Amino acid sequence: MQKEKVVGIHAVRMLLKIRPFDVYEIYLTDINSKKFFDILSLAKKNNIPINKISIDKISEISKVKSHQGILALAKKKREILEKDLLPFLEKKSQNHILLVLDEVSDPRNLGACLRICDAFNVSALITKDHDSTNMNETVKKVAVGGAETVHIIKVKNISRTLELLKKNNYWVYGATGAEGEEVNDIEFNFPLVLVMGGESKGLRKKTLENCDFRVKINMLGNVESLNLSVATGIIIHAINSQIK
Repeated sequence: MQKEKVVGIHAVRMLLKIRPFDVYEIYLTDINSKKFFDILSLAKKNNIPINKISIDKISEISKVKSHQGILALAKKKREILEKDLLPFLEKKSQNHILLVLDEVSDPRNLGACLRICDAFNVSALITKDHDSTNMNETVKKVAVGGAETVHIIKVKNISRTLELLKKNNYWVYGATGAEGEEVNDIEFNFPLVLVMGGESKGLRKKTLENCDFRVKINMLGNVESLNLSVATGIIIHAINSQIK
């Protein structure tokens, strides 16, 4: 059975709330610290072993410096397989959102996007199986629990997945830097897929060809672009405001 490491107070707390039965044990640098009180209560309630560990050791095991003095070992979260995508979506309402990340490699951006998906009730985050960043400790910490609450679907081919979704009556919107219609001027169609491209190159040509519409954010200042996760949050907020 594959194990995963989860660090950070918010991420571990959410793990204990969502699937405590998957947690093997928890390591803390200070068992008596008040900041861990609710985590200790949840662990004891579910008979999860708690161990004291040094800061150096927890950094060595987690390979993350900003672990906040806490590490949980758990069974790896079950991912929705590509073959189960359509059966999974059949259970969703008409007015829902999917987020697709096209070759996003920065774990902090992936984590922030998971946090955004949780905040705006996005049905699932779809990412490429091999080229995108893995669900590592940094992703889960930045997501502050979103890695537990948001469904993650890994696919082999983004373009083929978009074609499949379009055949099943999804409208695909691709975020672009300069082209496209301003996000606040669009009347969105549902069910909807928002596609965000990688940090440096944006959406690939083949991915763009599978987009029904192109969306942009008007920049009023001097900077040329926004961070990927910031742009994702702005666009999803605009989309979510039209859901009735």
